[in-house]
Amino acid sequence: MIGDGAAWIWNIADFHFKGAIQIIDLYHAREHYWNVAKEIFSDKNTIKAWTEQRRKELDLGEVEKVIAAIKQISATTEEENEIVEREINYFEKNKERMRYKDFKNQGLFIGSGVVEAGCRTVIGLRLKQSGMHWTVSAANNIIALRCCILSNRWEDFWEYRAS
Repeated sequence: MIGDGAAWIWNIADFHFKGAIQIIDLYHAREHYWNVAKEIFSDKNTIKAWTEQRRKELDLGEVEKVIAAIKQISATTEEENEIVEREINYFEKNKERMRYKDFKNQGLFIGSGVVEAGCRTVIGLRLKQSGMHWTVSAANNIIALRCCILSNRWEDFWEYRAS
């Protein structure tokens, strides 16, 4: 299950997909150390060097190193301190969902782009054409049929319907 880190996503995952591997979308995770860098550092070279090191650590699933680097920052204002604390909490709470090297070694996706593109291709292209309006029931039926066609399971669908 891939998500951006919002608690409600993991609650749904726990309820519907008990035991599923939960992964924070890599690009969402990167935004969180960038939030710190943009708030704390003013020099572009410092920002670039600091974030590049965090990128390497995160790509290897070394979340503890990312957390340690953020903890080393000396915030000078209350606003900076709030951002630093918020992002430390984000990484602490989600570190097991950020073991990207392990996930890649298992052949798992670590970004939601593939899923988002699939939704756009399978669902959006069919349901979001000019002038279309759908009830939830009708949309669900069209989505089911479209999935059957695009996954080459059309015959399975009709066998299921006949039984």
